[in-house]
Amino acid sequence: MKALYRSAAAAALLAATAAPAAMAQSVSNDRVYLDADELIQDREQGLYIARGNVRVQTGDRVLFAEELTYNPAINRVIASGGVQIFDGAEPAQFAQEVELSDDLREGVARGFTTLLENNGRAAAGAALRRPDGSVELSNAYYTACELCADGEGEPTWRLRASRVVRDTQNKVIYYRNVRLEILGRPILYSPVFAHADPSAARQSGFLFPVLNNSSRLGFTYQQPYLWAIGPSQELIVSPRYMSKVNPLIQLDWTRRFYSGEMSIQTSFTYDQEFDQDGKFGEEELRGHVFADGLFNFTPNLRWGFGVEAVSEDLYLRRYGYEESPDRADGLFTIADQRMLLNQLFFIGDGEHFHGDATVIHFNKLQQNVDDDTLPFISPLIRFGAQLPMPNWAGDLDFSFNTVNLHRNAGDDYTRASLGLDWTRPTILPGGLRAEAFAMARADAYAFNETDSNGDEIDQTNLTRALGAAGLDLSLPFVRPGQSVNWLIAPRAAAIFASSDNADQTPVNVDSASIEFQQSQLFDAARANGYDLWEDGARVDVGLTVAANWDGALPGEVEVFAGRSFRLDGEQRFPASSGLSDDDSDWIGQIQVDIGRFDLDARARIDSETQEINRLDLTTGFEAWRVSMNARYTRRTDAASTRQLEEVTARAGFALTDEWSVVYDGVIDLEENEVRRQRAGLQYRDECTNLRILWERDNIDVANLGPSDSVKLEIVLFTLGGLSDD
Repeated sequence: MKALYRSAAAAALLAATAAPAAMAQSVSNDRVYLDADELIQDREQGLYIARGNVRVQTGDRVLFAEELTYNPAINRVIASGGVQIFDGAEPAQFAQEVELSDDLREGVARGFTTLLENNGRAAAGAALRRPDGSVELSNAYYTACELCADGEGEPTWRLRASRVVRDTQNKVIYYRNVRLEILGRPILYSPVFAHADPSAARQSGFLFPVLNNSSRLGFTYQQPYLWAIGPSQELIVSPRYMSKVNPLIQLDWTRRFYSGEMSIQTSFTYDQEFDQDGKFGEEELRGHVFADGLFNFTPNLRWGFGVEAVSEDLYLRRYGYEESPDRADGLFTIADQRMLLNQLFFIGDGEHFHGDATVIHFNKLQQNVDDDTLPFISPLIRFGAQLPMPNWAGDLDFSFNTVNLHRNAGDDYTRASLGLDWTRPTILPGGLRAEAFAMARADAYAFNETDSNGDEIDQTNLTRALGAAGLDLSLPFVRPGQSVNWLIAPRAAAIFASSDNADQTPVNVDSASIEFQQSQLFDAARANGYDLWEDGARVDVGLTVAANWDGALPGEVEVFAGRSFRLDGEQRFPASSGLSDDDSDWIGQIQVDIGRFDLDARARIDSETQEINRLDLTTGFEAWRVSMNARYTRRTDAASTRQLEEVTARAGFALTDEWSVVYDGVIDLEENEVRRQRAGLQYRDECTNLRILWERDNIDVANLGPSDSVKLEIVLFTLGGLSDD
């Protein structure tokens, strides 16, 4: 009855061809909608013909063509001339000519093309559309590259095959007798091949390999395989072949939960140790584990962890892993690049409070450091809350901080601190901003001294009460101009701090490394921890001058200079800090942003000799096809008193819209050596990312010696890449 009803409806439409205007008939939502400039009934052949801007719809399926012929005897529809087929949310399909069933569900097309998700494209000489929506192509190709409008240029890459099947139910595209073409030239061949459909969010399968050739590991081939275990879980298995050492397997596992996420990276191999002279020692199971996770108990209460473990100190450096892994989900990070950190933490916060508790274990990746001397923090607890106060009374904050440090070989340390901080800013006549502030703190300490055998030889307990108060004044002057706007802002603060009234000064554990900088100048307590207390009276002064302008080359410049004067109190700070003398070092900063050029210069200058004790210069430039940035640092290492001077530079030049060259390096000017450098050639367009990188690591650690490598990375988008980054 359906076919007969459609035939009758079509006949009724075609009978109305006396009027040349477009005719339309909506039979029902389940039937056929036909629209065309001209409708013809061929009684001799039993055909119905629609010509000119033909549009046919049944349900979610819509067909556009220049001409359509319907044969009710066999329930077939033939469409020709710029045929376009749309089926709900499925990608559009195009053809020169299509023969379909009367419900438009299945048929054969010639000169077929289709657009897929994520810029996927497929074309074929002939295509068979099946009732389940899958499409089988003959003499076809697939690519994610844009095609030239004139049809003459070749895409960057494409897969050409004698037979291609797009399985829409399983989200897979299958190939027979496939070859990979680069710029139209065949590169690789395979009798069978398959990859995930571009519409699939994740699909198990091989990812693109990474090729490398290094002086330390030899030729390296790493082949990742993605196992999509479920909608919220995946595992990447990456065997790595290395010509100079035994193979290695790397595993990357990620799992998402309703309350959070966790990930684990691990690798293992069975091999000897090795350095630049070759292998030595026994073959053993070696490896590493990096893991982290963050979860929600409630919207205001979270917990997380971070695990970093290695079989030996040099494992990561030997096999090319970062010794300072990304701790994105960890509560704490550490500046030391050769220090691993394990942590378990809890975080609670609300509108007016924040608190966290952490247990931390350290592991130093240096063979001459005994890890038993490193502290085990169990725990570190921090809590801060804003106490309710009327607006006229200012702001009052409460804080609690406690930490316990235990060493297997060394002294133990425990501290607990309670604090109150009050501030009350106000604007006085003439624009003078005045902020009164005060702080009070109580500390309690317990120290356990041990001998070389780990036996306790002495125990000390002490308490102290501390306080400070002061006034911070600033008076900004603003002068708008026709071409330049000026700002001059002098600032001064007077601080009075109580003496350390404890029977003895506590051991300085958390403030051993201090370096005077702009952010500390006006702080009531300038130590970066609790143990060191700066007593007495002091005055801090600073001046900011800034200018900004518009025009053809808009920009702004800001200059700051300041220093501190101790009027009374004990000298508490180390000589390298810049705060050891009564008159501190000068600190200054210049920031320049003009067009595509920017500069940030920070310096600390000795108050007596005017020598530069520390200098940091950061600059960047981007114009035309050139981009570059560099950083210069000169300072004295507080631990070793060794002068450090280095330059870190990065530069890139775009040869074309797709091709570019890049370089970055670290130069030790004190030793006159290039510590690290990398240069490469990169190609990137809408469907391809290719990088060829040369790297050299010139840091000699434990006789490993320098390392040179050449790495090839290639990603053909939609063909087994995790992302296009």
